Amino acid sequence: MTGERRDERCPHEELAVGWAMHALEPDQEVLLREHLDGCERCGLTVRSTEQVTAALGGAVRQEDPPARLRERLMAAIEDTPQEEPVTGPRLVHSAPDGPVATRAGGRRRRTGVLLAAAAVVLVAAAGGVVGVQVDRLNQRVEAQASRTDQLEHALRVAADPTTDRAVLRTPSGETTAVLLSGTDEAAVMPMELNANDAQHQVYVVWGTSTTDPVPLATFDVRPGSTDATLLTWSPDAHAHSGFAISLEPGRSAPAAPSSVVASGQVQAA
Repeated sequence: MTGERRDERCPHEELAVGWAMHALEPDQEVLLREHLDGCERCGLTVRSTEQVTAALGGAVRQEDPPARLRERLMAAIEDTPQEEPVTGPRLVHSAPDGPVATRAGGRRRRTGVLLAAAAVVLVAAAGGVVGVQVDRLNQRVEAQASRTDQLEHALRVAADPTTDRAVLRTPSGETTAVLLSGTDEAAVMPMELNANDAQHQVYVVWGTSTTDPVPLATFDVRPGSTDATLLTWSPDAHAHSGFAISLEPGRSAPAAPSSVVASGQVQAA
């Protein structure tokens, strides 16, 4: 057969998507195998669909289901009646005067559904929609993984017996944050700290056990967040028994705090 130009739509394009998704009937496979030899457009469609399905398959990291969910799933599987194998063609009759469908007809209907889905993938891939959605999904998964890692790490810091704990309060006595100060790592847990403008402001942790306050670390508070935030820490920072938090303009710690929002001392063991 003669090949189609790449800028023209081929009537077999949906079959090409189905080919890449292994969703064709044997006679359709034979038809498309012969067609692909002379159609550059469908060859490109097959390659693009394979790339899209590979991207979708790797977009979400695999997680083991909870044990309880696994048990419920296995119980449901065991309770599901199993069909007896059919050795020969079986006719399925509808109403007395209605059509008669064979297993081959059922396969064709399923193939039609798969090809309809393939057409959606084709349109989405052509418009770049799938790529955008995959990127967004990747970003959400990475953000959630990062948050989980932060919380688990902060929990380890809190459980360490050498970690100092300081409750930081406003001048009027309201608790705003808890600082966990370890020998080489630390975390701050905002309780009532307002979200800062992450482009033009930053929170600064100060050590107040010296004559002049010493800037120890910076962090941001996202709107509505009370998640623990890990801090860059050092043994020198752990030596302080008094701490304060200030909200500063810019994105770096100044030489001295300009607006202290909370302060406190390490609690006695």
